[in-house]
Amino acid sequence: MSQKKARARKAMFSLLPVEFRQSAIEGRGVFAKRAFQPGETIVAYAPKQTKLSADDPGAEAAAATRFTLMSQDGFVIVPDTSVPGGWLCNHSCAPNALLFASGEGRIQCARPIAAGEEITIYYGWVSRNGAPRTPCLCGAETCRGIVELDVTHEDAARVDVTSGNLATRDARVAAKLEEYAEFLRSIGQEHVQRTIASTLVRMKQVNRG
Repeated sequence: MSQKKARARKAMFSLLPVEFRQSAIEGRGVFAKRAFQPGETIVAYAPKQTKLSADDPGAEAAAATRFTLMSQDGFVIVPDTSVPGGWLCNHSCAPNALLFASGEGRIQCARPIAAGEEITIYYGWVSRNGAPRTPCLCGAETCRGIVELDVTHEDAARVDVTSGNLATRDARVAAKLEEYAEFLRSIGQEHVQRTIASTLVRMKQVNRG
């Protein structure tokens, strides 16, 4: 990279209200350079990105990195990881920010954040059939210990999904989903239930196939 381009990139990042540096949670994280109030946009999810159609073979390969984001208009946002952005936010079971998938994707403040505080989001990952799961290192009092919620083909077979709502007469599955739903409500992350619902729908289709 030329010195001129390096200076331009440094100037661009110096204007951001966040900085990207090592985190006590894991790897690099995103930290506030000033205070934020609920509703404020903190940083773009991926300042430089590629948008792929959901049925593009490259989208599935990119999803393996877990940095991709499904936009509300049906595209898969693939961050250029050479350019830091909200995709560097660490997961927390007590997040102070929300990830929005509209437009280009953005990180938005959910509760007051002080200067110097790490910006965290709730990943809302869903694993299937006991796949290896990710230990959570957030350190919050409400930490669940594992990042993902795991669902099985047996769960999918016993669940009905109507307009994004989950329903089941199976007591075990109902208790599992309600416990997680209650946790999501307590941290303002109810939207994650849409991810659970879509995952179960896909698994039901596989079961029927």
